[in-house]
Amino acid sequence: MRAKVSLAWLALVAFCFAAAPQTNPLKELLSDPAMRGAWVGVLVQTSSNPPQTLFAVNEDKRFMPASNAKLFTTALTLEKLGPDFTFVTPLLTDGRIDGERLDGNLYLKGVGDPSLTRERLRDLAKALAIKGIKSVNGDIVVDVSAFSDNRWGTGWSWDYLHYGYAAEVWAIALDRNSVTLQVSPASKEGQLAQVTLVPATDWLTVDSRVVTVKSGDSNWSIWRDPWERVIYLWGRVPLSASPETVRISVPSVPHYVGESFRATLKEMGIVVEGSVKVGQVPFNASVIAETQSPPLREIVRWLNKVSDNLYAEMLLRTVALKERGQGSVSAAMQVLKQQLVDWEIDPDDVQLFDGSGLSRLNMVTPRAVVRLLQIARTRPWFDAFKESLPIAGKDGTLRTRFQNTPAEGRVFAKTGYIGSVVALSGYIQRTDGSELVFSILVNHYSAPTRQVQACVDRFVAFLVETREPLTAKTLTSFVSSN
Repeated sequence: MRAKVSLAWLALVAFCFAAAPQTNPLKELLSDPAMRGAWVGVLVQTSSNPPQTLFAVNEDKRFMPASNAKLFTTALTLEKLGPDFTFVTPLLTDGRIDGERLDGNLYLKGVGDPSLTRERLRDLAKALAIKGIKSVNGDIVVDVSAFSDNRWGTGWSWDYLHYGYAAEVWAIALDRNSVTLQVSPASKEGQLAQVTLVPATDWLTVDSRVVTVKSGDSNWSIWRDPWERVIYLWGRVPLSASPETVRISVPSVPHYVGESFRATLKEMGIVVEGSVKVGQVPFNASVIAETQSPPLREIVRWLNKVSDNLYAEMLLRTVALKERGQGSVSAAMQVLKQQLVDWEIDPDDVQLFDGSGLSRLNMVTPRAVVRLLQIARTRPWFDAFKESLPIAGKDGTLRTRFQNTPAEGRVFAKTGYIGSVVALSGYIQRTDGSELVFSILVNHYSAPTRQVQACVDRFVAFLVETREPLTAKTLTSFVSSN
């Protein structure tokens, strides 16, 4: 198999759009030097019933899917919750209002909503202000008991936990549990660079040793220990550098959300006399205000367009909470396994340990991915599913790919990338009006990722436009025997 996979991708770059119809683009794809030594899985089918297989190689082998795992998370969530589902995050109290004073605690109950923002926290604070409350004689208690496993996923790597794409996972979130750090040169050489956090917060401290230099390349590094609230920076930026940004995850999310809510209340003229704690809502508490999320169709659109890992993790646990009464990944995988059986997808073809695809323990086959995409076309939530996928050359993670090619605007697909993994799976609207369903999974390559993506993109672009219809008769499947 290694010999075949080594040949895996040469054809793609060399092929392009002027290739003769008799050329097999998969063979071209599999022979590109960028794919030497890589493991490659491809399956391309028509959308007909039953579907015809046009291209296949290693379609029954397991690959790390990276963010293509989000396709399973999205489909399962839409199936179990429905595209019109919304999260309602309540603010409760076990006290009573006495004039301008609330005697008792405030409870912020996490329900798994990944889209909670500061603006919506402000709406909760306004609801208290409208009631005339000026002070709270009690604590702010954040309840995250809806999820039974928190912080990080199984198989996540320790060396990226400080980045925003690996934000902590709890039953409550605020602005994606991350902040944006910006580094800009100072006005004079030798001075420390300017570093800002957006939004501004006292929860994190910046220890910066980034120096402004006269010229050269910008070269600075960042680190935050997973449990700590100090961000360390070191390196250099030239005077001519434009501002550079990076998203940083926030530690101890429940306390962070509670302190942010306390600050929001203070801005509204409401003083909380107690502290921020993590606990559970007592049985005698009553709802004093609520904030509602956008519908799920909009949430999954954000999830897949930008490939938001936190959204995927929280939605997966929400499904488990609804179906099994336990907001955990293990419970969610039990739900997924049964759903795969119902969809006639072999559960052995799908082994997931998280909802986002960050875990390097995840494995799926191209066969399972394509089957999922075919099943999605038959479900009442398909429009929400397809509309959530990035569009080639137009938006999301495909915004800068396929531009000025026949594939622009015609490929609706989920991207995937972690170290030495590239994935692309979705739907192709061909120029003749027909539709193809495809999955391409590449693992263990050593070439630059951009070269691998270019190979994949050219193969997909070929499928969009050809001089004669793509059928099983005009194109021979290329199936690995190993």
